[in-house]
Parts: sequence; C-alpha cells; structure tokens
Amino acid sequence: TVRQLLDSEKGSFIINETDGEGLTPLHIASQQGHTRVVALLLNRGALLHRDHNGRNPLHLAAMSGYTQTMELLHSVHSHLLDQVDKDGNTALHLATMENKPNSIGLLLSMGCKLLYNNIGLSAVDYAIYYKFPEAALSMVTHDVRGQEIMALRSDKHPCVTLALIASMPRVFESVQDKCITKANCKKDSKSFYIKYSFQNYDFTMESIKAKRKASGDPTWRPEPLPVINAMVQHGRVELLAHPLSQKYLQMKWNSYGKYFHITHLFIYSMFLMIVTMFPSHIMKTIPANIRNFTDENCSIPRCVAPECDPPPRDRTAVASAILIGFYVLTNAVRELFQLFQKKWAYLLDPSNFVSVCLYTAALLMVLPALFPSGNGRGCADLQLSCASVAVFLSWFNLLLNLQRFDLVGIYVVMFLEILQTLIKVLVLFSILIIAFGLSFYILLSNADHMAFSTVGLSLLRTFSMMLGEIDFLGTYVQPLFPETYSEREKDPPIIPLPFTTYFILGLFMVLMPILLMNLLIGLAVGDIESVRRNAQLKRLAMQVVLHTELERQVPTVLLEKVHKTELIVYPNENKCKMGFIDQLLRMWLYNPFSEEGLEMVLENNEDYVSEEITKMKNRLKEISKCMDSQSQLLKLIVQKMEIKTEADEVDEGVSPKDLKAVTGSGTKWTSPRVRNKLRSALSFSKNAPPR
Repeated sequence: TVRQLLDSEKGSFIINETDGEGLTPLHIASQQGHTRVVALLLNRGALLHRDHNGRNPLHLAAMSGYTQTMELLHSVHSHLLDQVDKDGNTALHLATMENKPNSIGLLLSMGCKLLYNNIGLSAVDYAIYYKFPEAALSMVTHDVRGQEIMALRSDKHPCVTLALIASMPRVFESVQDKCITKANCKKDSKSFYIKYSFQNYDFTMESIKAKRKASGDPTWRPEPLPVINAMVQHGRVELLAHPLSQKYLQMKWNSYGKYFHITHLFIYSMFLMIVTMFPSHIMKTIPANIRNFTDENCSIPRCVAPECDPPPRDRTAVASAILIGFYVLTNAVRELFQLFQKKWAYLLDPSNFVSVCLYTAALLMVLPALFPSGNGRGCADLQLSCASVAVFLSWFNLLLNLQRFDLVGIYVVMFLEILQTLIKVLVLFSILIIAFGLSFYILLSNADHMAFSTVGLSLLRTFSMMLGEIDFLGTYVQPLFPETYSEREKDPPIIPLPFTTYFILGLFMVLMPILLMNLLIGLAVGDIESVRRNAQLKRLAMQVVLHTELERQVPTVLLEKVHKTELIVYPNENKCKMGFIDQLLRMWLYNPFSEEGLEMVLENNEDYVSEEITKMKNRLKEISKCMDSQSQLLKLIVQKMEIKTEADEVDEGVSPKDLKAVTGSGTKWTSPRVRNKLRSALSFSKNAPPR
C-alpha cells in the first residue's frame, strides 16, 4: 500500500507530510516498528524531520523498543544516535523513561554518549527515579559501558551505587555478581583464581582529587566505607552477606584491621591484668588498720579504719595505679570524641555505658593510691567497692571486645541477644516480683524473719525464691513447730497468718518458678535459632562499624597505601601459605568449620551444577546449529521455487494477534478475487448437463 501511494502522482508530495503532532510517515513507521516501510521510505528519500517535541525517528523507535528499526535507522543515519529533543533528552533517556531494556542495551552497544538533559539528569537517574529494574539492570550490567554508567554523578543521585542500594537492591546484587570473575580453568588447578573488583565500593582517587579541587580543601576525605555503611543503614542483609562484601571486609581486615585490633586487644589485656591484680594490694593494706564495730541502730558489723596516718606506699601499687590512670584518661578522651561525633547514638549504645562505668570505677579505685589522705574509713569502703565493680566490668568488657572475631564473636552476639530478650521479659514481669515481695513483707516482716525484715530484702528474697531457693522447711514449716528451735534462740520466727501465707506461697510457686521460668527458657531457646541465623550478619554489621571508626582515625597516607580496587585470590595456593599471626588467629579466633567446610560443600554443588549447565549449553549449541542449517536450506528452497511466505511481509511492529486476524480473514481462499472465481466455477458445474 505504501509503495502504491509513493508511486502515485502525489507520492513525492506526501512522503514528508506531517500530521497535527508534527509526525511524518517515517516517524509513524519507526514508532510502529514497520521496518520494511522505514526501509522503503529511506530509499525513496524521506527527510529526517523532527516532530513538535523535537524528536527524530530514532527517538520514537527507541521509545517503542523496536531494535531492528533502530539498527536500520542507525545504519543509514548514524548522526541520529546522540541527537536530543527540546528537553535535552537523548534516545537513551527516552528508552529509559519507557522502560525498554532491549533499546537501552542496543544504544549502549552502538556507542551512544552518556549525556545529561536540560535539568541535569542522566538516563540512569530516570531508571532509579521511576524504579524500573529492567532498565537499570540493562545499563549497570552492560558488558562494556556498565562501569561508565556507575561512575555518573548528578544532583539527584550523587552516587549511583548508593541510590541502587536504597531503591533497587536486587539490581545492585547483579552488579556484585558481575564484579566476581573466575578463571576459565579447572578449580583444582594451581592457576585457578577468583578476581574481586571493588571499584563500586570506594571513591576513586580521581573523584577524590576532583572533589578536593572543587571544594578548595586539599585535606578533604570522604566518609569511610560509604557503600557498606549504606547497606547497614538500609538493612540490605542480602547485599551485606554477598561474597563480594565479605571479601571486601576481609581485605580491610587483612590490610590493617587485624593489626590494630590485635594491638588493642593486647593493650587491653595488660590493663585487665593490672586491674585484676591491683585489688590485692588494697586488701593487703586495709586489714592492718581496721576494726569491727557495730552501730547503735545496726546489727551488721562493718570494717572501718580509725583516724590514723596512711600506710606506707607500695611502689608496685603506685606504678600500677599510674598505668591504670593513664589508660583510663586516654580512653576517656576517646570516649568524649565519640560522644561529640555520635551524640545521641553514643548514649543509646549499652556498650558505651559499660565502658564509662568501667573507667569511672577504675579511676576511683586508684585515686587513694595516687593521692593518699588521712580519712581511711571512707576511702577503704569506696576503694573496695570500686575495685569490685572495676574488676567485674573489665572482664565483661573483654567479652564485648571479642565480638569482632569469628569463632567467639558469634557466640558473644548470641549471648547478648538472649540477654536483651531476658531483660525485656524480666522488666515486664517485675510487676509480679514486686507484688509477691510486698505481700511477703506484710505477712512476715513482724514475725522475726530477717529475709523479709525490710522491703528491699523482701524483694531480693522473692527474686531468689523465683530461681528455686524457696527454703520451704526453714521459712514456712519450722516456725509452726516452736519446739524444734533450741533454747538459745530467744525470739524464734513465727507465721502469724498461716492460711494467707500458704495461699500466697502456693500462688507464687505456680506463677513464678513454674510458669515464668519456663516462659523465660522457652523464649531463650525459641529465639536462639533466629539469633544463630543472624549472628554472622550482625557480626558483619558490627565489623563495618569498627572499620568505619578505625578509618576515621587512621591517617589518609596509610589508607592510600593499603587501598585496593581489586583482589585476586588463588585458593589452591593460599591454603598452605599462612603467616604465624594468621595461623594463631585461625586456631583460636576463627571457626574452622564455617568457611572451609562451607566452601567445600558449595564447590561440590557448584561443580555439579556447572557441569550440567555446560552439557545443556553444548546441547543447545548443537540444536541451534541444526536449526540454522535447516533454516538456510528452507530459504534456498523457497527462493528456488519463487514462493512468497507471509513472514516476508510481517514487520517487528506487527503483533501476533494482528497477524492472526490478518491470516484468518485475508488468505488466498477468502480473498474477493478467489471467491468470485469459485462462484463462477460452481455455477458452471450446476448448469452443465449430466453425462
């Protein structure tokens, strides 16, 4: 039809005619995907006009996703590739807005420029803004232009990587998969390697220098580990658990992390040893100057020191006190710096509260040794109390410091998670402890029961009874039989209201030791499975925080020296090449079954799957070759017999439904010319005389 129109007398006048939107026949044919019509129009000399939006035929073909039409237009007019419309959008912009991944991949393969439109947005910005995963995936995973697209910057999305983590984590997971490449050889070969590319995890030195030049600050440095911290911030567990992320953290650990952490652990161990030994010096000096006395209103003996000169100072104790004070003051400055940086986040972390209490107790413990005074009574009590608290918190803080290591860190995280759950439940059910404690205080405080003489002791005794220490015979049975007490006891305890006391006691036995304790055990055991599943990921998140804090304090020169954009690992060579520190860490602080055993299982499964996939690929290649040969043979037969098929007249813009409708109503048996011939043949056969 188009050929007949062009061959008519007005063909040369209508070939470049436009409609109300400024669309020429070439625009419409390109938009609808009629490749044969586009080729005909180009051969007849159709001009490349723009519509009212400033778009050329390649723009419309890219928006509709017709790749054959795009290839035809580009082969004839290659300058259309980077032309923009009135909004500054290229064909890549328009294809992205319409979510056409095939058009995007073809345009990138053709070598289109990555331009910004009039409002400063690139094509990938629109894919992220409209949340088109297909369009974004075709761009960032392109074999040649993928890394170039990931390096784009705009006011809307300063970093494509961070935007993908926040909006489309599945797309960035594909980017992570693309950054891991394996050698094309057997996995048991010594030359087999795995290459990890970290280009999308850190700012390049060129971008850092450009930022410093733009800001005018030669000392500017980006936030450490921005990509990994974004994964933690947005809760992208699957991205944080990806092998590329784990290898990135392992690279940071092997570069500088393990040396700083081992040094910190060694220094803290020295501090722990001194804090543990220092109370022995206190306990040696105090007993020589104390005596027992009893207050008039209190029957509990106390150890106090009379007003006298302080004992002679021990040099070892003074040296230990100086070391403890120096360590405490140094870490106090560090804690203040962290408080200034994190502000409220610092106060919400329980581990920081433990550290502050530890440093305060340790400092109060050593102050009397550094600055002795004559008030021995008050100093002795305070010093012993602070010593007990400091020793406990120092060992507990050692447990917290072991979270960063694999083997023990997982169990410490599980312990803290279960502790957090138990504290929440105990805080909730402390109402029952208060209720029973006050009830026992009312019933037994005036009956000479020392454990229930005050409200505080009654609550503490009730809590111990919840753990199973009820002392039923001594507290609730023996007072009913006064003859069982010896004559030395003047006022033996009694039970004034036995019925009420036993009723409250029975209710307590059912609710607290049986019901509540089983509930706590059930919560701990039931929650331990989820904690075990997430312990490794939580440890990784904590590892990210530790590396981030460490990189803030490490000089930039050192970070630039240990910085790596890629890592090549030879698994078969490194299995027997380990340093002394690595062997020691693996022996004591690493899980021997979590990595190697898992890698063996994964490698075996991966080998089997890869073999099956290779077989299927080879089989598909053979089938494809057979199909190609048969297709070529059929084409030769059709050309030899001069047969025209319906597929020759179908463009990529014709849908299967339209093709079915055309073939169902316009075949050679239903055309008007054939129907007329059939009618004449039938009428002739009816009128013919019988033989």
